[in-house]
This record gives sequence, C-alpha cells and structure tokens, in this order.
Amino acid sequence: MELGKRIPGDGSAYAYNAKALGEKAGFISGWLLVLTYVTFVFSSGAIVGNFANVFLSHLGVHLPVNLYNILVLLLGGWLSHKGIEFSTRLTLVLELLAVLVLSVLTVVIIFSGGRSGNSVQPLIPQPHMVTGLGMGMVFALMSFAGFEGSATIAPRATNPSKAISIALLGAVSFAAIFYFLVSYAEVIGFGSAHIGDLAKSTAPMNFLATHYLGTNAAIFMDFAAMVSYFACYFGALNAGAFMLEALGKSGYLHPWLAVESGDKQTPTHALDSITGLALIVYVIFAIGLGVSASDMYNWFGTIGMLGLLTVYVLVNIGAIVYFRKDKGRSMFKHVLAPVIGILVLIYPIYTSLWPIPAFPMNTFPYIAIVWFLIGLWVATKRRKVETRLEDF
Repeated sequence: MELGKRIPGDGSAYAYNAKALGEKAGFISGWLLVLTYVTFVFSSGAIVGNFANVFLSHLGVHLPVNLYNILVLLLGGWLSHKGIEFSTRLTLVLELLAVLVLSVLTVVIIFSGGRSGNSVQPLIPQPHMVTGLGMGMVFALMSFAGFEGSATIAPRATNPSKAISIALLGAVSFAAIFYFLVSYAEVIGFGSAHIGDLAKSTAPMNFLATHYLGTNAAIFMDFAAMVSYFACYFGALNAGAFMLEALGKSGYLHPWLAVESGDKQTPTHALDSITGLALIVYVIFAIGLGVSASDMYNWFGTIGMLGLLTVYVLVNIGAIVYFRKDKGRSMFKHVLAPVIGILVLIYPIYTSLWPIPAFPMNTFPYIAIVWFLIGLWVATKRRKVETRLEDF
C-alpha cells in the first residue's frame, strides 16, 4: 500500500519493483503475477460449473457439469469485453450477494451458539497444528488472495494514489474480519464433538445452512457459492489480462498483448488469450484426463499461490529498498512491517517444499521455479524495445 501511494503504474507489483529494484526485477514480479492470475482462472473457472449444477438442479435444470464450465469460461470472456468499469461493478455486485448470504448464516450460528455454545477453544493454537500450518497458510492465502488486484488496474481510476490506498486497506480489513467470523461460525456450527465432520464435508456451508436455516436456505447458499466463484474467475481473468497488457507495453512480451479496444481501454487480445488458454486447459485436464473440479481448483490454485507468495516477498523487499533514503521513511511501516511480512511469507513457501508432499503436490514448487527461470531468461536475454501499438 505504501508503494501504491507513490507508484500508481500499470501492473501493480511490476510497476512497484521496477522502480524499487530495477526494471528486470519489476518484470519478474509481473511475470509471476501472470502465473498467479492465469492459474487462478484455471482453478476457479473449473469449479464454478459444479456449484452451478447444484444450484440449477434445485430449479429442475440438469446439464453436464463440463458444459456448465465451458459456458462459464466463455461467458466470463465475453463479459470482460464490456470494459473495466462494467467488470468491476459486476464483480462487486456478485461478491456482495455472496457476502450477504454468508453473513446471515454466520449471524444466526453465532447468536444461537452453534451445536455446543460459543467458545474460545477454536482460537487456541494446539501443538499438533504446527506441522500442517504452512500448507494451511497456502490455502488460506489462496482464499484471501486477490486484494492486490485493485492495484493492477489502479491507473484507470480518477485518483490512482488515493484509490489504491482505500481499495487495499478496505479489502484487507474487511476480508480479515469477515473470514474470521465466518470460519469461527463454521467451526462452532459443527461443534467441537463433530469437528471431524467439518473436515470430511464436501459442502460444509450447505450443510450448515440446511441445519440452521432450513432446506430452502441451502438453495441460497448454493447460489452464493456459484456467484462467488464466478466473481473469482472473472476478477482473475481481468487482472491477468491487465498484467499481460502492462508487460506487452513494456516490450518484454509481444506488444500484440497490449492492444486495447476503443474507448473502453480493454486489453481484448490479452483477455482472449487467457480465455482461450483456460478452455484448452479445461478440456485437457477435466475432459481428457478426467481430473475432478476440486483437484483442478487445488492444483492450479496452489501453483498460483506459490507465485503470489514470491511476489509478496519481492514487494516487501522493494518497499525496504525504495524508502531507505526517503525523507518520510517510517521505521515501522518501511522496515519492520516489511521484514515481518517477509518472514511470515517464507514459512508457507518452505513448508510446500519440506517435508516433500505427495504427488502431484510435490511437483508444484518446481513448476513455479521453472516459470520463474523462464521469466529470468526473458528479462536477461530479450532486448527491451519501444512498442508501437498503432502497428497492430
């Protein structure tokens, strides 16, 4: 957020680290964010159809899940062409609907005391939790990730510096409080004596909605899940496209990716590229190899998170370097806070490598490393050129 106040450029982390650590480090940061957003498109886009199938089945509509997912991918690609203002508002409306439904259930569970009453027990760390904490942080951050997306499209705002601060602080603060309350309600909703059921449940919120609010409420919960995951897919698609556009403008990637459509300032070529790639990946993995939607969500989401964690580390390093000679330098905001952030982020990265996880999870860190090395090669070997978008 501190860097965003000073450097409201295209591509968020790319712009920040280009100023703080040099152009090549900036490109690497943007390159890793491309990995993150594109894999998030794969992961969230692959699971929307499952929730659409569950929700629409209540209405008597029954279609193959694969058809739902393909339609979702195409719908997101089509809607994204309507411009960033439309895309942002649509994402906001969808997420507000999901938050509203979850909030009602959360309030009911907490005020009723759940199955065994309100307790601080879920908040007390246990010794056996340490071993799975790192991987748990990866999945927790995967649910929390996306708040930095506002910085990616900040230059489209009227006042970018102010917009970034408000958007990032608001998103992080609200999401932290909301996730805490919903998670707490989820745990006490099942009750301490049935916590194993929570771990085994494939649709815990659906179960809780049925148990505490009735069968009809579960329909709204299924709708909330469907629109929430679609919003995740849609947001990642737009963020990934704007990042590709920024790297295309820089000359590191082909300027074709930076071509915009008319007055909407929409990177249509980048959007179409990601949408097309998502369709190909879905057909190969889900239809060709028979990989389940939940596995695709976990696999691609984990790969993307490893890239994002690395970007977060680089941005924290960039903040320390950028403000080291600044007159307004704050020891807490510009030194201590970034150092703490780096230490916290390194832990889940380390635990994803050791102990060595089972296949295919053990390959994911190396996929991220290969992507990083390709970016490093591009940054080192490719001559940076001036782009001429009018030629395309």
